[in-house]
Amino acid sequence: MSSRSACQVLLIQPPVYDFTLYDLYLKSYGLYRIADWFSSAGYEVTLLDCLNWEEPVTRRELGEVKRKSSGTGYFPKQEVEHPFRDRIGIQRPYHRYGILHEVMLRRIGSINPDIICVTTGMTYWYQGVWEVLEAVQELHPRTPVVAGGVYASLMGEHLSRQFPEVAISRGSGLDTLKEVLARHNLPVPGRDLPKHPGIIPGRWHASAVLRLHEGCPCRCDYCASAVLTKQFLQGDPYEAARWVEELCTKTDIRDVAWYDDALLVNKERGIIPFLEEIIARKLYVRFYTPNGLHIEHIDGYTAELMNHAGFQEVRLGFESASDDFHTRYDRKTSLDELHTALNTLLSAGFSSRQIRVYLLAGLPGQQWEEVDDTLSQVCALGIRVSIAEYSPVPGTALWEKSCRVSPYPLVDEPLFHNNTIQPVSWEGFSREHMSRLKSSARTYSGNL
Repeated sequence: MSSRSACQVLLIQPPVYDFTLYDLYLKSYGLYRIADWFSSAGYEVTLLDCLNWEEPVTRRELGEVKRKSSGTGYFPKQEVEHPFRDRIGIQRPYHRYGILHEVMLRRIGSINPDIICVTTGMTYWYQGVWEVLEAVQELHPRTPVVAGGVYASLMGEHLSRQFPEVAISRGSGLDTLKEVLARHNLPVPGRDLPKHPGIIPGRWHASAVLRLHEGCPCRCDYCASAVLTKQFLQGDPYEAARWVEELCTKTDIRDVAWYDDALLVNKERGIIPFLEEIIARKLYVRFYTPNGLHIEHIDGYTAELMNHAGFQEVRLGFESASDDFHTRYDRKTSLDELHTALNTLLSAGFSSRQIRVYLLAGLPGQQWEEVDDTLSQVCALGIRVSIAEYSPVPGTALWEKSCRVSPYPLVDEPLFHNNTIQPVSWEGFSREHMSRLKSSARTYSGNL
C-alpha cells in the first residue's frame, strides 16, 4: 500500500476510434459513481476523460469543435487508418476521437496511483481501451489495473488475451474491484455504490445525465441491457428529484439526459412521482431521452407531466411496423399503439418536431422492404424518424445467428461489430439499401 496519507486512484475514460462519433449526452456515468465510491473511503481521485472536448492543448492543436447550448456536439478528432479498411470495403474516413495522445500520456504519468480503473464502451471501441492500457502499463507497470464497462463485460476474454494482468469487472457489481483492492492491501470502501454521481465542481460540463432505474425488464433479442444488468432495479423517484434540485442549486446546468433503458416502467412508483416532485419544487430543467421510451407506457397523465416538467423531446423505441418482427424479437408494440401514443403526446402539448421514432434496421435475415414499409407508415404520421442500425452484441439471443450469417469473424474481431459496416448485410439488405433508407429518413425528418 502507498505510504502517503491518502491512497490515489486514477479513473480513465478512453478515446474512441470510429467512423463517426456524436456527443448525444455521452458521459462517464458509471465512472463518476465509482469516483464517489472511492472518495467515501478517503481516496484521492483523479478522473481522466480522454473525450474532454474542452482540453486546452487539444483545442489549440486540432481546433474548436461545434457544440450546441443543450450540451451536445462533436469531439476533437484525428484521421487514422482502419485496420481492416480493404476487407470491409468502406472508404469513408476513420478517426480517433478525443484528447491528443501525448496529452493523455502526460496526464497519466503526472500522478502515482495506487490503483487504476478503466471504463469501456462499445465492443468495437476497444482500440481506445488498448491505447490506454498500453500507456498505463508502460508508465505504471506495478500498479493494479481493473477494466469494466460494456466491452470488458461482453468480451472480457478478448481483452484478457492482450492484457492478461488486467482484472476484468463484468456487469455493474463491485466484487472484482473489491477483490483487487483487498489483494493489494488497499482500503475497500464500506458503502454501496452511490445511486447517483455527486454534484462535484467541474465534473458536469454543459449538461448532466440521470438514471432512475437500472436495467430493463424486457428481454429483447437484439439488446444487451439484460446481459449487462441481470435484473431490473426500481429506483427512488424522490432521491432522484433531490439530485436534480442539488444540480440546480450548485450549478447553472439545466440540460439533463436520461440514461434509463426503461424509464417509464412502473411509472406509478417511478417517473410519475419524480415528475410531480420536479413540478412541486418548481425546478426549471430541460430533459432529453436519447435511449428511447417504451411506447406502451405512455398515457395522458404521464405525457402531461413530462411536458410540464420540461421534456424537450420524446424519443420512442418503435423498431418496426411489422407484427412478425415484434413476435420474433421483442414482444413490444404495434402501429396502432404508436398512433395512440402520438395522439396522447400531441394532446399533452408536445409538437410533432419534439417527437422522434427509432426504427431498427439490419438484423440478420431482415428484408430491407420491411424497414422501408415501416418508414413509409411512420412518416405518414407526421413525426421525425431515425434509422437505428443493428450492431451484433455478444450474449444476446441474436448473437449466434449474426455470427453464422455475417461475412466477418465477429467472435474473434470486435471491430466487425461496428454498425457502420453493416455486419450482417446480405443481398436482401445491402449497404446500398441501408444508405437509401437513411437518406429517406433524413430527408423526411429535415423537411418537418
